[in-house]
Amino acid sequence: MTAPTPSEEERRAARFADEAAVVDAVRAGDEQSFAQLVDRYMDSGYAVALAILRQPQDAEDALQSAFIRALERIDQLRPGSPFGPWFYRVLRSTCLNLLRREALRDHDPLPRSASAGTNPHRDFERRQARETVLEALARLPEMQRLAVTLYDLEGYSHQQVAEILDIAEGTSRAHVHHGRRALREILGPSVTSNRDDEED
Repeated sequence: MTAPTPSEEERRAARFADEAAVVDAVRAGDEQSFAQLVDRYMDSGYAVALAILRQPQDAEDALQSAFIRALERIDQLRPGSPFGPWFYRVLRSTCLNLLRREALRDHDPLPRSASAGTNPHRDFERRQARETVLEALARLPEMQRLAVTLYDLEGYSHQQVAEILDIAEGTSRAHVHHGRRALREILGPSVTSNRDDEED
């Protein structure tokens, strides 16, 4: 008999439980364990940073700084708490500090693939799809960009999105709803989410 497929919530809970063990190892001085967290949050962190800064080079700089800050402050993460929501708060703070500290430089858009691979055609299609979505997200107001990125792309609950962005849970729901509607207007009716039944 085939075992039932784990739900999204069950998969997320398992990931968070695994992360707690990885964070414990980082606290004990295991640098390889922190490298696991970097690998896990590199692409999603870049998407969040880009949603705030809207310039690829600035997003990459902020992401690198946020990982360094997270490592330095790992003891501030409450034992047993998931790394992701806490890291996104560190990342958002880093991005906002960058915006306040200096006028952002103009950069030429840099192509970025979600993952390196050995199939050039498939990588090109992924890169095109990623750039299309990021360009559409860039046209949304900042809080809508962040809420959609965290809720739809990263799978966080509205409660977690609200904690990361320091907003009310109802406000998170509103940002996601309006952000999705705007994306459909930009990208067309084919834009869907596997969580549409929860919002629209």
